[in-house]
Amino acid sequence: MHQSPQNAQPFLTVAHVVGVYGVKGWVRLRVQLDNPDLLLSLPNLRLTGPNSVSKPVSIDTLQRHGSGFIARFSDLSDRTAAEKLKGFEIQVAKVDFPAAASDEVYWRDLLGLKVWCTQDGARCLLGEIRTLLETGANDVMVISPCAGSVDDKEHLVPWIPGDVVIDIDLDASTVEVNWYVDS
Repeated sequence: MHQSPQNAQPFLTVAHVVGVYGVKGWVRLRVQLDNPDLLLSLPNLRLTGPNSVSKPVSIDTLQRHGSGFIARFSDLSDRTAAEKLKGFEIQVAKVDFPAAASDEVYWRDLLGLKVWCTQDGARCLLGEIRTLLETGANDVMVISPCAGSVDDKEHLVPWIPGDVVIDIDLDASTVEVNWYVDS
């Protein structure tokens, strides 16, 4: 599997502690998972602070609250202690995170992949995926120029599997798209 600098880290951030809730030690979370309930079953979660200090953490309860979530950690029972966790991240080791289904791919695994298209019968390197953006209509790949790319422009290519995104090969670190080189 492709390992870009972002992917080389052995831990994934799955949530951020953004504040506190109530007086009994609950924290407000910004969850980075499509399925937030996964936080209750992932093994070996850890809290990592701004100064890179880490400690194991277990989430007893997770509830949707407004546009975010609130959680109760197993060893936290007062607001003062919870306030000290603001700015911390909840992380899990990559090896403990569920693998993507055979017909799916995690966005993190796409970062750094080379994006190729065919124009006028020739295969062209557009660049490499720098990030992906969520939009209302469809997600968009932000493709930055790299060594060997067709130009020095940033390209925005919609993430439409089967129509625009033709093939993803994580082993070869490539994505084939049915797209064009901007003029």
